[in-house]
Amino acid sequence: MRRKMNKLFVALTVAALTTILVSINTHARHQAFDGKGNLFVADYSGTISKYTPDGTKSTFTYGLMPEGVYDVVFDRAGNLFVSDGRSKSILKFTPDGKKSTFASGVTPDELIFDHSGNLFGLDRGDGAIFKFTPDGKKSTFASQLVPHAVALDSAGNLFVSDGRSKSILKFTPDGTKSTFAPGVTPIELVFDHSGNLFVADDANRSILKFTPDGNKSTFASDLGASDRGYDLVFDTANNLFVVDSGSKSIFKFAPDGTKSTFATGDFIRPIFDKAGNLYVLESGSILKFTPDGARSTFAVVSEHTSPDKKWEYVGGDEQKLVKSGTNEMALDLSDHVLGGVIWAPDSKRFALNWGRGRSHNTELYQLRGNKWKTLKSPDDDVHEILNKAIAAQVKKSGLPKKTDLRFIGERFEVTHWVDSNTAILYAWLEEMVRETLDPDFTVNFLFTLKFDDAGKWKIVKTQRVSDEEEIGEEDARKDISGPTQTTEQEELRADASFRDADRRLNEVYNSLRARLSPSERDRLKKEQLAWIDRRNAAAQAAKANAQEIPTEVADREVTEMTLARAAELEKRLKKVK
Repeated sequence: MRRKMNKLFVALTVAALTTILVSINTHARHQAFDGKGNLFVADYSGTISKYTPDGTKSTFTYGLMPEGVYDVVFDRAGNLFVSDGRSKSILKFTPDGKKSTFASGVTPDELIFDHSGNLFGLDRGDGAIFKFTPDGKKSTFASQLVPHAVALDSAGNLFVSDGRSKSILKFTPDGTKSTFAPGVTPIELVFDHSGNLFVADDANRSILKFTPDGNKSTFASDLGASDRGYDLVFDTANNLFVVDSGSKSIFKFAPDGTKSTFATGDFIRPIFDKAGNLYVLESGSILKFTPDGARSTFAVVSEHTSPDKKWEYVGGDEQKLVKSGTNEMALDLSDHVLGGVIWAPDSKRFALNWGRGRSHNTELYQLRGNKWKTLKSPDDDVHEILNKAIAAQVKKSGLPKKTDLRFIGERFEVTHWVDSNTAILYAWLEEMVRETLDPDFTVNFLFTLKFDDAGKWKIVKTQRVSDEEEIGEEDARKDISGPTQTTEQEELRADASFRDADRRLNEVYNSLRARLSPSERDRLKKEQLAWIDRRNAAAQAAKANAQEIPTEVADREVTEMTLARAAELEKRLKKVK
């Protein structure tokens, strides 16, 4: 029996799209400065790095769900709050790194503090804005939204770009709702120091300005044609900086609207420090621009070059390891697609994380003399532990031991090295009952690998990430009979349910996204959000014009569009394989 329409649209516009939006990660900042000028950056491996003002890098925390971190933000006391979507929680870290769970059961994509210390979380999965008091008390501040972005003005009013009403909504501190600007749904909102709201009008390649009383004007026009959108940020002098991917430039607008080109390049994620220096990400490096435009490399994020500068990883179609500054191949890695390296501090070992689609693996290498040798991969040993953990979940659910499970995805990834002989490996496996597609069984582990001089490793610590239950290796390897597994990907029928179609779209989207560069991922993200809005509108129109039962007509429309979108992305996926 089909779902009722109200439940369908809640699922369609919010809950059912949670897994897609986890990957889309729209408008997530991933970075924030603390009060001492240290820059904290969350990466897709589940690690948060800390950069001192001189660019020195250290690991602040690790073990978060890879690709799960949406946003990071500091409160006035210097505590770091992290939205960890994969674990459905908001984590709190004290300045000395002590971790606690501030809130659970939520997946906010964006976090923002008001002046009273209340934390607001934009949760696209639930279509809501949640409010948390400083002591962690949760309430629903606004609901029944398709929220794209949020911003607070100096008076504590919350502004929300809402795809459902296609408008910018205003909520007073007590929750009173009004429409501030109809007919616009930007994916970024930013206030200047005078209380004016600025938004990017991507369709018309312009920047719109709204005064505090809602008067609208065009502040800037003739920006570059960009399918990735525009990033907006103000400096301390009230100058607006626009990162324009279409023109591959950063434009600076004085308060009176005077435009100048501040820098050129393919930049993303702009952020200012208190001194007025602008930081952006480009090609795996964090760049720093002083107020007068002087450019320097602040830190390298993608560690292609070994710490001792003797070796360099070359990605692309012909992956390899070369001697730095030359094309002399030291190690052929071309069999491993879409890879990335994690270097040991002494440059004598590295991990290659690679994979595509639903499977991601890791390989280990060690330098012996002047030659690189392949070490035993931990994947098989770890996979056995994951299978047994899944089997334990199946047993606990009351299902038969040999329940037929469908493979959804797995990931093995070295997140970082604790020291030259110790690496942390993250592992994830997800399967579901093939016949009913429910329930869904997922396990997440962190493994500590210890290496001897010969490169042989052993697992010295095993930790369940999902519930933070730390168990010994012997317990992890306890014999549990696993379920029958199959890994083929089935074709969907034309009359597939929305749930099946949405799962397929999510699988294809994630597979395509894994093959793209950061800038291409951002473009795909913008495209997907626009498509979601079109699908919502089409479903509403189908319901309004239905001659049959409106709920079923809209349900069919939604499913057909989702199947078509999945097929479209599959074609693009084949072209980039």
